[in-house]
Amino acid sequence: MAHVAQPLWKTKPLDCWQKVKELRLNHYKEVATAKQDGKLLVSGSATWGMTVPAGLGDFVFLSGEPYGASVGFEPHFAQECAEASEARGLSRDVCAYMRNYWGSMFLDKYLWGGPFPRPDFYLTYHMCDSHAKWYQIASEHTGAPLFAIDWPVGAYGQNREARIKYVAEQTWDAIEWMEKVTGRTYDDEKFIEAIHNECEGIQYFSEALAMNAAIPAPLDQKSQLTLYTPAVLCKQTKEARDFYKLLRDEVKYRVDNQIAALATERFRIWHDNIPPWFFLRLFRNMEQFGAACVGSFYLLIFAQFNLAEDGKQWVPARTPKQLGIDLKDRESAVNFYSRWVIDNPGMDMFHLAQTKIDHLINLIHQFHCGAMIMHLNRGCEGHAQYQLEFRLGVQKAGIPVLTYEGNMADKREFDESQTLDRLESFMESLGLHKLDV
Repeated sequence: MAHVAQPLWKTKPLDCWQKVKELRLNHYKEVATAKQDGKLLVSGSATWGMTVPAGLGDFVFLSGEPYGASVGFEPHFAQECAEASEARGLSRDVCAYMRNYWGSMFLDKYLWGGPFPRPDFYLTYHMCDSHAKWYQIASEHTGAPLFAIDWPVGAYGQNREARIKYVAEQTWDAIEWMEKVTGRTYDDEKFIEAIHNECEGIQYFSEALAMNAAIPAPLDQKSQLTLYTPAVLCKQTKEARDFYKLLRDEVKYRVDNQIAALATERFRIWHDNIPPWFFLRLFRNMEQFGAACVGSFYLLIFAQFNLAEDGKQWVPARTPKQLGIDLKDRESAVNFYSRWVIDNPGMDMFHLAQTKIDHLINLIHQFHCGAMIMHLNRGCEGHAQYQLEFRLGVQKAGIPVLTYEGNMADKREFDESQTLDRLESFMESLGLHKLDV
């Protein structure tokens, strides 16, 4: 039996919504036309590789994971791409983003029309087992050279100085290698400008995400999954920095004036793992029960947080200017940027289970959530490891957890009806009922 929805909060659409959609579409158009526009085209992981080439001048970066996710949003093309990868003997149980990227490349079909863009070179960070082979196979297929920066093992704060040095030394090597393969002279000032753009823009984005701890939440999870795209496509640009300032300011206004993403918010949920991109209406189904999904560990990876002195509170990282650090030359820039890369607790998902359990519990409390919904995602080995341990650890802390099975970018492994049935039963177990709107 449906219950009459009583709006508890005022709400309105985001004013900057159209801007982020334009940024995303324009970026993918720039990828397609980079060569004819006289720009370098670089491809690699959607982490920090897009900022390091800035010293080479005009370039566009094709991030592998967001592209794989965009393909996943189009199930028919995603299946075509996955099957093209599998036809070459590549296993179905590896990263779904990777299979979509590879398949699109093998088919020579770009999601936005035309042939698949061929990069001048690949620059990537190897954060998980998939990245170690992703761009090797791409490089072998296209003939474009590859440089990979190895991610140092260790959780947030552990062996910090050694890990920073490890990344810095590889970054020096990457710069020299890029000069060699492109014939361009690396401009340190352009690299420094890109670092400032990234740090300032990502801090604005992190502040916006942190403000979602407010009640009511100014942002919903489904919208956040679009708002994060500049951070994984072009965070080194002035355009991304300016957008995130616009977003941060609008979110602050919404918090100050109690403008909610969900007018009927009466319960808050945390989501774990990458969502099924072809079924984002899952979050709208939660809202039918007055439940606002306010955050996700996945999104925090692409922001930049540090842990407060208590080791529990997640706070937006500070920029070089705020820290009083003068990036005056290549050495200071590489050293700071390597520190920026390493000081990210979001990467702890790749380490001991208890570390992420502690993070999840702290975040659930910080964002005032009463439950967690966890995607048992067969499409990403990195996010999937230890998941049932995470579930047990969070439950032991007295927090209800719902799991649902699937794949972030392969609809063949997802059962919509079963997932919705499980979600409805879970909501009712929390004392929530579907609202009549």
